[in-house]
Amino acid sequence: MFWALATAISLHLAVGIAPSETAASANTAPNRSWQQVSPDESPSYDVSAERELLKLANAERDRAGLPPLRTDEGLVRAARAHAAEMASQNQLSHQFSGEPSLTERISASATLHLSRAGENVAMATTVEDAHQALMSSSPHRDNLLNASYNIAGFGVFRSGNRLYVAQDFGSNLGTYSVQQARELIATSVEQLRAQARMPRLQRVDNVSTQSSACAMAQANSLSVADPRPGAYMLRYTSMQPETLPADISKVIAHRGVHTYSAGTCYARTQKYPNGAYWVVLVFY
Repeated sequence: MFWALATAISLHLAVGIAPSETAASANTAPNRSWQQVSPDESPSYDVSAERELLKLANAERDRAGLPPLRTDEGLVRAARAHAAEMASQNQLSHQFSGEPSLTERISASATLHLSRAGENVAMATTVEDAHQALMSSSPHRDNLLNASYNIAGFGVFRSGNRLYVAQDFGSNLGTYSVQQARELIATSVEQLRAQARMPRLQRVDNVSTQSSACAMAQANSLSVADPRPGAYMLRYTSMQPETLPADISKVIAHRGVHTYSAGTCYARTQKYPNGAYWVVLVFY
């Protein structure tokens, strides 16, 4: 017998507004406590089943012309803890009452910078049955064969003759230092300015602009950086610093703009448990 559920969560660029609840984290119900289970605490984790499921998944990806999923130990911890929770509840769910959301579980277990995350959960009696049923289901197959996913963690908890399976997927992005992030932002600004066939902007390193970006990150809010008189100020969050907001072109191409400064801070916050760049751009 086989049951399965699948989900996928995208973490998108947010400009001037807070992200939606599904893009960051869901509120946790207060009526029961939840603790992460260490992958070494229980003999009921079926490591061989986890490895076999990953092997089968990567064989499917190879046939589809996709690169293999790399194992991330943090995702494995998150998946195992959720598989154990499903076994204890004797049912499938992506989030039980009192349990953190997928993004919260991942951020608590792994030091990753994810732009996208997804999860398959299933219950079956054999590894082969679980894999074949997952591949026969469109949403589960979409997660397994998602070209944007490059890392995964599979957790299998054995209870009697049942295997409780949690497959956590992620699109892991590189992280940059503050200076590297600013350089990427500056390059993108200058490219857009050149595309608009306007004179090159003068870049100024401004301590207050950098401080404003870090203040936003600390406050977990875009509203803490006050606009400066006579200047255009853009405040936003991004998973990739080289990606600018779509509406920035109008400001960059403005004839009255000659100088700009950029500030950025990378932080993990309640809104962005897997991390985001908080950016302030000021044009004069």
